[in-house]
Amino acid sequence: MRPRVKTARLSAPIAIIFLSFPVTIRAQLSPGDLSEVHAFLEGLKNCESCHEAGKQISAEKCLQCHKILNERISGGKGLHKNEGYDDCVSCHVEHLGRDNELIWWPDGIENFDHSQTGYKLEGKHGVLDCRKCHKGDQIKRQAEFLNAGKDLNRTFLGLDTACLNCHQDQHRGQVGEDCLKCHAYTGWKPASGFDHSGAAFPLEGRHLEVQCTNCHTVLSPEDSPDLKYIKFTGIKHGECTDCHEDIHRGKFDQACRTCHNTSGWRNVNRADFDHGKTRFSLEGKHAALACEKCHEKGKPLAGLKFSRCMDCHTDYHTGQFVRRESRGECAECHTVIGFAPSLFTIENHQKTEYPLEGSHLAIPCIACHKAKWDESGSAKLQFTFESTDCNGCHNNPHGDRINQYMKPDGCRYCHNVSGWKAVSYDHGPVGFTLEGRHARTSCVSCHKPVETNGGVRSLVFSGRSRECLSCHADIHRGQFQETAIIDGVEKQHTECQRCHTPGNWFPDRFDHNRDADFKLEGAHLKARCSGCHKRIEEPDNTFVWFRPVDKKCESCHGSSDLNLEAGEND
Repeated sequence: MRPRVKTARLSAPIAIIFLSFPVTIRAQLSPGDLSEVHAFLEGLKNCESCHEAGKQISAEKCLQCHKILNERISGGKGLHKNEGYDDCVSCHVEHLGRDNELIWWPDGIENFDHSQTGYKLEGKHGVLDCRKCHKGDQIKRQAEFLNAGKDLNRTFLGLDTACLNCHQDQHRGQVGEDCLKCHAYTGWKPASGFDHSGAAFPLEGRHLEVQCTNCHTVLSPEDSPDLKYIKFTGIKHGECTDCHEDIHRGKFDQACRTCHNTSGWRNVNRADFDHGKTRFSLEGKHAALACEKCHEKGKPLAGLKFSRCMDCHTDYHTGQFVRRESRGECAECHTVIGFAPSLFTIENHQKTEYPLEGSHLAIPCIACHKAKWDESGSAKLQFTFESTDCNGCHNNPHGDRINQYMKPDGCRYCHNVSGWKAVSYDHGPVGFTLEGRHARTSCVSCHKPVETNGGVRSLVFSGRSRECLSCHADIHRGQFQETAIIDGVEKQHTECQRCHTPGNWFPDRFDHNRDADFKLEGAHLKARCSGCHKRIEEPDNTFVWFRPVDKKCESCHGSSDLNLEAGEND
């Protein structure tokens, strides 16, 4: 219930006395002047038009005059049908003067809950000033209201809730009067409720991105040029050319949809367009190319050159094969499936100036035919070489230390194409023939790699000593060293080959009677070597003592029961 405003109530006896008074006296008894709209009821004789004797203001009395409002309440419409609004004086107070505004808004007009009228204000309606809607020119029953004495610019009655009651029909009746089917209270644009899929032309693909006005043009009526509107009906859409220009100029008599679709003109339906009917059938990677790659925009579709690959493709090899019989035609090595792998096989390579052998057969092409940069900054694979010598591709790890041995065959003097480790070098010419175990020894066992100043490890070949002790440790601890002149220099030398051969380490050449100062005769011939030449055990080495050995008999035969025969004494 709305809060009630207390009004003066006259009892029946007082009312009779009041009515018997002269006018001047009765005027003095009035609570105050009536408002301007009720001024015609001023005077004591009109009190009962609104008041009943002994009662306050009666709603029934009010509704006898306010017939339009009475009609709405009876029909269960509007604000006054609600409980709490059936007592007029709750909101309408009289006798407060001519300028009094008869409507009292308890919480202020700006806070009025409009939904109680049966029409909730939503979106942009919620922020409008009341008189933007409640004004005379938007009341449909104007004549009836005027006859009822209503001020059209003061009343809050008479509005229709239809959108077109307040808003102009921008579509000029093309789409009906149910604006909310497409639009929302939050704003007319965009038409968030409109679903084009329910229209005669559903939008798909790129059509979804097109601005509405691209198809729905703005028109001006001949009778009212200023009242422009958007065209929604009567738009032709049966053929693509109704909207789109035929860029093929009628060269293809089939419908656009045979090749194209709404996802984009460039997304050609290749499955339906048979390029094989043209002079150039699309195969391999050509089939995946965008049409514009060959058919450039703005240029004719016909008249393209395609007899040679280089009509379209740049010669990646920059003329390296133009002297061949095919004049460098790409198809000699490549197919439309892709540039790699090449059709140039090993069999083809064997017919070139450099047939492949050995390990070269297992090397990928790119290992030799590497990309090189030209002066323009472009890279190309190298297929022509000034020389096919090993050094053309391989770095010489030996530097210039063995150049005297490499001519005229170069690396092939020692190596072959089966592998670098398969060396076939003749060691004899250097003055040190490889025999016995030396012939089976790896080169790096003697020619060990050293690191140069540039940090490169290289094998040392020249300047190697031919003395045994330059590679082998002296297991005799210098017992056989002698002074000798070697290369004009006097130095200590051990001639291992007097006793040993390259076949093994056993002293096969040693003859005790020839090479030692003590000849073996008689029982000495059967004696074990270790009987005289004892094994010396030291913390860091063990060796056999060969010389000098005391030759006196008593140095070995110190006991009468000593027997040096082989097998009888360990």
